[in-house]
Amino acid sequence: MVTDFKPIVSLEDVTFSYNHHPAIQEMNLSIYPGQFIGIIGPNGSGKTTMLKLISGIITPQRGNIKIFGKDVRKIPRKKMAKIISMVPQESYITYNYKVKEVVFMGRIPFINQWQGETILDYQISQDAMKKTDSLPHAEKGIHQISGGEVQRVYIARALAQSPKILMLDEFSSHLDLSYKYEIIKILRESLKEEIQCIISVFHDLNLASYCSDQLILLNQGRIEKIGTPQEVINNYYLKKVYHTKPNIIQHPELSIPQVIM
Repeated sequence: MVTDFKPIVSLEDVTFSYNHHPAIQEMNLSIYPGQFIGIIGPNGSGKTTMLKLISGIITPQRGNIKIFGKDVRKIPRKKMAKIISMVPQESYITYNYKVKEVVFMGRIPFINQWQGETILDYQISQDAMKKTDSLPHAEKGIHQISGGEVQRVYIARALAQSPKILMLDEFSSHLDLSYKYEIIKILRESLKEEIQCIISVFHDLNLASYCSDQLILLNQGRIEKIGTPQEVINNYYLKKVYHTKPNIIQHPELSIPQVIM
């Protein structure tokens, strides 16, 4: 639900290319507080690139990206880390850190080099593990737990970072059905509390429809359509972008579109 008319994230005529191959083309977008934004589109449409641009990992060749009204190129990395946390689709930690140590890494941007970590840092880290059901694995090595458990640890680390903007790239990867919907519940609760907006890439259109207030449908690096799940997930747009015509039904309880083959 939008609570403020000033956008948190703004993209103004943003263009980005990899080796002269356009990935994002002339993109204009505003994201407002209180929104859960889903980004969908076929492989190679620019979904992950869009997350990297907003988070400042890469910078556009043309156009501007603003976070809370300030150009991302002018925001120091440590300050950006206090604003945005990101859960990548795939991540690997070389050293076999304990789970509690991996989650605590989310507190690094807030630790003063003179004062060191505080009781509050440890409390926030522990609360994040509790929320994601990672606390039972706190003393285990990150290499000693399953892929789904690792994914929950990475989400816990992102929550421990106390972000204003939470970004996720296929957060449901490796999660079984019960944990998938439990994490969605946690994300929704966080959106009501400290997090001001969530931006997530989805390959699963049904999960995107279930989670998102607004969907951004990408097609070859351009925004094809922005709107509610009902406005975006329909035969016209899916056929145009995915080049297929699936069957679309309405969720029996939530009145949102669901795709079946």
